[in-house]
Amino acid sequence: MSTPGNLDTESELSFERSLYVGGQITAILYGRLNLLYLACSLRGRDANFYVIYGTILLILWTIALACNALFGQYAWIDHRDVDGPAAYIEENISAAYNTLGTTAGVIMNFLSDGLLIYRCYILWSSWKVIIFPIFLYFGGLCALAQPGANFFVGHAVDFGVPYISLTISLNIIVTGLICGRLLYLRNEVNKILGPTHAKMYTSIIAILVESAALFTILGIVYVVVYARKSQTSIALVQVWGDFCAISPQLIILRIAMGHGWTKDTVGKLTTPTKRILPPPL
Repeated sequence: MSTPGNLDTESELSFERSLYVGGQITAILYGRLNLLYLACSLRGRDANFYVIYGTILLILWTIALACNALFGQYAWIDHRDVDGPAAYIEENISAAYNTLGTTAGVIMNFLSDGLLIYRCYILWSSWKVIIFPIFLYFGGLCALAQPGANFFVGHAVDFGVPYISLTISLNIIVTGLICGRLLYLRNEVNKILGPTHAKMYTSIIAILVESAALFTILGIVYVVVYARKSQTSIALVQVWGDFCAISPQLIILRIAMGHGWTKDTVGKLTTPTKRILPPPL
C-alpha cells in the first residue's frame, strides 16, 4: 500500500479532502460535547466520579483538536509550497505536537472502552462476563505499543492492524453483552413499573446510549471502508474517535438525570426481595 506522500494526484486530493472534512465534523461534535458536559455538570453534582471522568475526556479532546488544527495549518498553509500537504503529513507525522494529539486521542479511546467494560460489569454484576473483554482491552494497549503502529501509514490511516482489530472486537462484544442484558431486564422492569414508566430505562434510545451502540457501529463502518482502501476512511476514523468522548458523555448524562442504570438499580431488579425502584423523575 502507498503512503500519503507517494499517492497520485487524484488520490492525494481525496486524502486531503477526507482529512479536512473529518476535521470539520470533529469541530462540530466538539461543540456538542461541551453542551453535554455542561448539562452533566449542572445535573450531576453528587456523581463526582462521572464529573471528573467527563472533565478528563473534555481536556483530552481539546488537546487532540488543538494539535490537529495546528497540524492542518502547517500542512495546508505554512508549508504547502514545499512538497504538498500529503508529503508534509508523511514527513512530520512524528512531530512532538502531533504525537501529543495522537496520544490524547488514544487515551480517550481507552477511557471510553474502560467505562464500557465497567458499565457491562454493572449490568451483569459478574466479573466472569468481562474477563475476555478485559483481555482484549489490554491486548489493544500492547498492540499499540508495538513499533510501527502509527496513525498515518498505508493508503489513509493505519492504527496498527492488531490495535484496531482488538479495540473494535472489544466494542462489538461489550455492546452485544450490554444490549442482551438490557433486553432481558426490560421484561423485569415492565413487570415492576409497567410499560409506560419502564421506557425511561428500556426504550430503544436508552439501550443504544447505554451500550454505546453508535460508537461500535461507526467502528464497524470504518473497518469496512478501510478494507476497501477508500481515502474516506480518514474522515470516518476521526468521527469514530470523536465518539470515544461523546458516547460516554451520553451515558453520564443519563446517570446525571437519574435515568441511567446503576448497580443499585440492577440489584433491586435481580434480587426478588429488593424489587422496588425509585419513582420515575
